[in-house]
Amino acid sequence: MNRALTVARLQFVVWRAVIGWPWGILALSFLINLALFSAMQENEDFEPTTGGLMSIYIVMLIASISAILQDFPFALGLGVSRRSFYLGNVLQFTVQALVYAAVLYLLAGVEEATDGWGANLRFFGLPFLVVENPVLRFLGFAIPFLLLGFIGIAIALVAKRWGANGLLTLSAVVLAGIGGLAVLATWRGWWSAIGDWFADQPGWALLVGWPALVTLVLAAVSYLVIRRATP
Repeated sequence: MNRALTVARLQFVVWRAVIGWPWGILALSFLINLALFSAMQENEDFEPTTGGLMSIYIVMLIASISAILQDFPFALGLGVSRRSFYLGNVLQFTVQALVYAAVLYLLAGVEEATDGWGANLRFFGLPFLVVENPVLRFLGFAIPFLLLGFIGIAIALVAKRWGANGLLTLSAVVLAGIGGLAVLATWRGWWSAIGDWFADQPGWALLVGWPALVTLVLAAVSYLVIRRATP
């Protein structure tokens, strides 16, 4: 466990990548959106909603890939086991996701209290996150962090385990799977039913329930892969 804690602390040595870049890019996205929609606003009924919040999640996806590609060989060179390295990264991403989600939760509250930063802008409080249960609202911010983190870990581990051929094979399998499902849905006329299914799902299920399930699957698969990955 001490080794895992050491690995977790190791990630925060490069604080610019862990803290500076995610929040810096999010702040830039927020300021651009605030200035843009303030200039476009014509009446009080206009409530612009932007996807700029996704910027911090995308940066964290990139950071999770980088953590494996750069730190994995270094950690193994110091005698850290694959298990400790994996647990350390899981611990770091979990703590990071919870802290970042707490900050976003508070910013969403400030946004609501200030009528969208004085411009009626909805940047942090997305419509499908507006639920009465505060725990679900918080998890709606946190779970996507974990999901993208484990997606990044899985991608990086495929690269470590099977190299470029592994990444290309994974890309081909994903493309064939999505394309095959699209063809099947079109052939069978399922698109309407699929749309109705998504429409019937509550926001918390789409942002918490299903992503949490996928995250658990990725976590298990990643642990199996890292046991045979080479630095």
